[in-house]
Amino acid sequence: MPYLNAKPLIEWFHSDDCTMPVEVEYSVPSDLAGRLAAGHVDAALVSTFELFNRPELRIIPGIAIGADGPVESVRIFSKVPFASIKSIAMDSSSLTSVALSKILMAEMYGHKPHCETMAPDPVRMLEKCDAALIIGDLHIFETQAAYQLDLGAAWKELTGLPFVYALWLAPESAPLSDLTAALRAAMRWGLDHLDQLTARWSIDLALPTARVKRYFRQIMRYELDDSALIGVRRYRELCIAHGLAPDAPIPALAD
Repeated sequence: MPYLNAKPLIEWFHSDDCTMPVEVEYSVPSDLAGRLAAGHVDAALVSTFELFNRPELRIIPGIAIGADGPVESVRIFSKVPFASIKSIAMDSSSLTSVALSKILMAEMYGHKPHCETMAPDPVRMLEKCDAALIIGDLHIFETQAAYQLDLGAAWKELTGLPFVYALWLAPESAPLSDLTAALRAAMRWGLDHLDQLTARWSIDLALPTARVKRYFRQIMRYELDDSALIGVRRYRELCIAHGLAPDAPIPALAD
């Protein structure tokens, strides 16, 4: 994924410290899911929601993009109070957050707004709909709106659990042991170089250094631990309950 929150998991591959013969490709989560399904990549850092529709996929263990509470970079912007939303423009880049938005609207506000997929342009989205779901980097969220809902904060309020937005997923035919070794090495390198990544990306994205540092160190969670897996299972349960995902066994999520 091309977003800021993925940088600690992938920048190793572009560093002089990486000796793995790999090619890294970038695209938004909804496109990555298609590339993974078509067999164009060995693994993808892709929306958690993709696992629910393709139970044959395997999780690269121990790695995630998540947050335990506010996430800052996944929000619904609304012109009206959330309980009054009748239509939401959904970011065409997203899979996981689209489903999460539908769950939160139903569980917290008791209704099911009309949803329309659109490119992530806050102005156009809010011209057409009452609200807009947008995912991405922090500078996007300088958008002004009367009401804003941080999906991570809302999920935490609803369930008390962390939320996992993306996972490294791979088909059974992929070299899982090699992939796991490489991707875990990349994560360790990224977490060891957060100050370096903060300095670089605050300049490249024209963001305050303190904001990027806080995002990496206090907001993002990169380890797929037991509490994160419980959050994934709860998210899947609610996706099934709201008709967003099939109720089929997923070996990778077995207790």
